Amino acid sequence: MYTMENYVWGLVAYGLGCLLMLPLTWKLTRLLIPWGPPRAIVRLFAAALLLTPVKAYEDLHFLAPAWVVAGFELVQPTTVEGPFRAIMPMLVVFFAALLLYLGFALARFWMRRGQQAAPAE
Repeated sequence: MYTMENYVWGLVAYGLGCLLMLPLTWKLTRLLIPWGPPRAIVRLFAAALLLTPVKAYEDLHFLAPAWVVAGFELVQPTTVEGPFRAIMPMLVVFFAALLLYLGFALARFWMRRGQQAAPAE
């Protein structure tokens, strides 16, 4: 089985891979999606997909990317839940990030609206 050192090096390699993939995703969405809100939603989904961890096995404490666990569970289920064991955390992270994005967008909108409504002296 894996040692803790193997797990840490795998985590470092996956983290570096995410650091390379997320800027590429940002650049591609800028080129392919002209409007800001759908582009932000796609970016949030990509970040949630890549960065959400789940327990790889129920009896071990090692974490793995949720999309990898969902793929393995889809091919050969080890639990009753199957791939939903990994898909649900991804959806929760995505919707939480989406709510945060919407909250910041509304706050920014209200701040701009307040600045425009202020009388000029």
